[in-house]
Amino acid sequence: MIIKNAKIVLKDEVIENGFIEFSKGKIVQVCKGRYFKKDNAVDAKGKIVMPGFIDVHVHGSAGIDFMDANIEDYKKISESLYNEGVTTYLATTLTSDNASLTKVCENVAKASEENPSLYGIHLEGPYISVKYKGAQNEKYIRKPDVKELKQLIKSSNGLVRYISLAPEYENACKFIKEAVKLGVVCSCGHTDATFKNVEEAMKAGLTNLTHTHNAMSPYHHRNPGVMNAAFYFDELNCELICDRIHVCDDTLKTFVKAVSPDRVILITDALKIKNSNIKEFQLFGLDCEAKNGAAYLKTGPLAGSLLTMDKGVINMKEVCGLSLCELAKISSYNAAKSLHLTDRGEIAIGKLADLVILDENLNVSEVYKLGERVR
Repeated sequence: MIIKNAKIVLKDEVIENGFIEFSKGKIVQVCKGRYFKKDNAVDAKGKIVMPGFIDVHVHGSAGIDFMDANIEDYKKISESLYNEGVTTYLATTLTSDNASLTKVCENVAKASEENPSLYGIHLEGPYISVKYKGAQNEKYIRKPDVKELKQLIKSSNGLVRYISLAPEYENACKFIKEAVKLGVVCSCGHTDATFKNVEEAMKAGLTNLTHTHNAMSPYHHRNPGVMNAAFYFDELNCELICDRIHVCDDTLKTFVKAVSPDRVILITDALKIKNSNIKEFQLFGLDCEAKNGAAYLKTGPLAGSLLTMDKGVINMKEVCGLSLCELAKISSYNAAKSLHLTDRGEIAIGKLADLVILDENLNVSEVYKLGERVR
């Protein structure tokens, strides 16, 4: 199959007019210039083609939360996420009891067989800080437990890909070392860690920060916390919720300028009520409501976003003035690299034909997963 007359966004350059050929789910040719053969090639009519978006941190969509989704629900969520250009995602959990987490793991193991965009699981907790619990239920918070992690990995058939935890726990570095050996990306989140805690955790294998700025110890000139580490360590990949609510515009501009787009991973951290008409709901036992463009606990604090990935890309363009190549990095390439995925995240020969076609305003027009149109 061919997509012609396209503005193709590669990792480090933009082909102003070219075509992409893909076969059996993979890209086999990326060329500059016009495609002259008379066949059934898709005419992009000058629109932008970027690698499909990757969301490593999303809790649900279309009224469905991963914590209580059944096997059939995953198709609805996947289709909902296709509409915003997401071709790979991690089903993100909440801090909860072992039985609930096990159920999610078992369901993802089954659902992934029918949903190619479902790459695995992001365990957000339960090994987090009470002080920075945010919208996580405090009664389920516990210390890092390697035995439990191994059990969850087994229940998921090896699909636990990512975990957010607080590295200040006494046994956290030992846990991180074991998690990395098991193939799990470790991210610092919902944490009161010091700069030194993060530094030691990085030696153990920690590579990421969860929704940077939110639910973590702040930047301070005498008591350096996680945010100091975010600015200092070039090795850290930094998730960002770019809904212009969780992080204000001036902070977004400052942070992206300081760390560069090479370290930013755009996420939605969206809850089940996005792409739905739901206004009030429960977040694993906590009463929440949608208002002013985000989700809030009834007690006041932010609970999560209603952001879609395409809107996040638009926001980053408007706020930070990023180029198309930089937007492709923060929405796809950086996430793939963080997950050690070498088969997607950029438009190149041999990569999966996961593509999103956008108009000049970055609105989604078409989406392809493994070369098949899904939107």
